[in-house]
Amino acid sequence: MNEILWILTLILSFSSIILCYKYLGKNGLFLWIIVATIVSNIQTVKTVELFGLETALGTILYGSTFLATDILNYKYGLKESRKTIIYGFLSMTIMTLFMVICLLYKPSPNDFAQDSLMTIFSFNVRITIGSLLGFVISQFIDTAIFHKLQNKYNKLWLSNNVSTMICQAIDTIIFTIVTYIGTMNINTIFEIMLSMYIFKIFIAICDTPFMYIASKIKKVKEN
Repeated sequence: MNEILWILTLILSFSSIILCYKYLGKNGLFLWIIVATIVSNIQTVKTVELFGLETALGTILYGSTFLATDILNYKYGLKESRKTIIYGFLSMTIMTLFMVICLLYKPSPNDFAQDSLMTIFSFNVRITIGSLLGFVISQFIDTAIFHKLQNKYNKLWLSNNVSTMICQAIDTIIFTIVTYIGTMNINTIFEIMLSMYIFKIFIAICDTPFMYIASKIKKVKEN
């Protein structure tokens, strides 16, 4: 069941990016990056078994931000694609700040959500720190590698896959160490790290056809 849901989520995520770009242009891609970054950080709290491997959820949505960034890089250039770093950084920071403030409120006697929110968002601070570091560093490197490869070889599949695979490795290492160190044993952390990267590689390969679909879409009228 988990595997079927995972594949459906993968298709839905990439299809949503294409629709956002087709009808909203680059603003749709920025919107997707903000939403995907926030939701993936919440989903990462939950670990599941997929294809016999234990991994954290959120991998698909977070991995999809690299597709959105590569589309921006290909269509609008390095400068526009690097705006995603600002949007991703701000969205994670603002979400965490306001949820921390939310947890400081004393709940009413009839409240039923405080304990659940504490479980998710007290741990989410570490997730946000790990995500921020991983996101900023990996996206900065990803945009640079994609831009250089595309200029040199003009092979979209090569630029898309090589840049994403390298930077997903960097992001995964940073994220898992910052997020899980001290909360799990080293073997479990390494298993999560390895499984996350395996899934990210698969996601990177699967997003290639969608990258080509996006390359054929005419730009909408934008300010």
